[in-house]
Amino acid sequence: MRKHIAGLVAHTANRLVVLLTLSAVVACAPVSAQQPETIVIDSARRSLDVGQSTTARATVRDSAGHVVKRAVAWSTDNPAIARVDANGVITATGAGVTGVSGRIGPSVVSTQVSVYSPSAVGTTKNDANAARPAHINEVAPRALARSGATQSPHYSHISVFYTDFYSAYASPSDRDATIGFLGPRVDAIMSGPAAAWKNVNPTIRYFPYALQYEVVQSPAGKSNASLTTAFTADMIRWYALNPKYDYESAYLHRGGHDSTHRVAFKNESYRWLINPGDAGSRAYQADRFVRIAQGHAGVFLDEFGGSMYGAIKPTDEFATGAAYLASETAMIAHIHAAIAPRILLINIAEYWTPTDSAIVVAGGGAQLERTNYPFGDRTEGRWTQIDHLLASGVYTEFVTAISYTEWAGVMHNHPSFDGGLYNAPTERGQMTQLASYYMSVGADPQQLSFDQQNFWNIRPDKAWASAVEVDVGHPVRARHIIAKGVDSKGQSYRIYAREFERALVLVRPAVTWRPTVYGEDTAIEVPLSKPMRLLHRDGTLGASVTRVMLRNVDAAILFQ
Repeated sequence: MRKHIAGLVAHTANRLVVLLTLSAVVACAPVSAQQPETIVIDSARRSLDVGQSTTARATVRDSAGHVVKRAVAWSTDNPAIARVDANGVITATGAGVTGVSGRIGPSVVSTQVSVYSPSAVGTTKNDANAARPAHINEVAPRALARSGATQSPHYSHISVFYTDFYSAYASPSDRDATIGFLGPRVDAIMSGPAAAWKNVNPTIRYFPYALQYEVVQSPAGKSNASLTTAFTADMIRWYALNPKYDYESAYLHRGGHDSTHRVAFKNESYRWLINPGDAGSRAYQADRFVRIAQGHAGVFLDEFGGSMYGAIKPTDEFATGAAYLASETAMIAHIHAAIAPRILLINIAEYWTPTDSAIVVAGGGAQLERTNYPFGDRTEGRWTQIDHLLASGVYTEFVTAISYTEWAGVMHNHPSFDGGLYNAPTERGQMTQLASYYMSVGADPQQLSFDQQNFWNIRPDKAWASAVEVDVGHPVRARHIIAKGVDSKGQSYRIYAREFERALVLVRPAVTWRPTVYGEDTAIEVPLSKPMRLLHRDGTLGASVTRVMLRNVDAAILFQ
């Protein structure tokens, strides 16, 4: 396989925080091209209680460094939290966090304000310089009991997916241990021994692996080659039984309508591309997939995404890539109709083009391999992508890009990525990936599956993140930005929040694609409306806190 705190209004009777983070030096509108001016702010951070005031002082200097008098226009993002007058006097009006800005012409200094309620007590700064919360031996609410249940829990808050290539090379004992452990915990499975998975969990959704727009040639002398990948022998038999169709027309060609001119996949002579516009080809593929999907939830298709590895190059049958892709989308819709209510779970991976969207809608399922990736600048876009898929009724698998055993390499490439709120960088990373899922999950979690990634070289029960089992409840609000600005390292940030029936989920995704840092010096303080407890990877809860510090690429799942 291929791989907001502007407007955080903390509704509280307890103490909340106000954080003021001011940008560094920004260019002010120049009087002329020869006399550029700069504006600086007197403080990078401020904290206020409700009713208190402070003055933000802006100093403007000319190109020689001399102070000049200029009127600064002040404004606030949320006067319910903090007001600001024409002189820069900021007055805290309500608990929460907001942004305050000073403007001269086109130049703006953005600030952020967080406010404490005077009644707040017991605030604990949960950062790298403070004692960590006691890690209590308490399993968080409604986790799955380790009772050896043989039925899927079908968690009300999450759907869990597992891609099983491990069974193919594991010892029989390790394979059985894997299936015995994961069977009661996962809702869907791709690949692996179907009968064994269904024996442990009869309700599991199973998707066999297959190819569709390409065919691996049948190995020499093997007429019964795989129906899922190397299906040429099966095609030959089917066309013999259906002589009204021309077998050679099932393939794409360049320069002639014979076997020597068939279009090879990625210039590989042992894979040929299928002609999606041929009537016989459509009829055969529909029949083939009915047989593959029999008794299962559908079929997984692995070769899609982006330009589909060169398949869109012109052929005798399709003069343009657009024409080919339109025909292929129609082929997918035709197969989906034949196997309905089963679906085609199509791997478009991290790619997202109009065709990718159309194909997965036509097939009914999307496997987003490597899409739940914390370190890129596409996380917010991925959430929007998932919103579109769910609104279109597409069953979607949200796959983490980094498996448990791959985090060691990630930390080598991102050395400043420390444990932060958590016990280790791996835990921070995995909790960020889980929280990212919660930013997108809809009213029906069974429509969006969370895949912790394949455990290629470790038995899954040895690396299972029990946090996925902890019941956050259903979402009661869409994700929203509660903070935005620039951190002390000059990195732009946006912090998202989403409220669930039993938990609050916060995520600070990467918002720029450039060399970045992730340590304590990037932390932004987020006040909580009430004491809450941080969920850890192993499913336990930390001590109560009233604020958390979110570093670049970080998240927190919090329970009362």
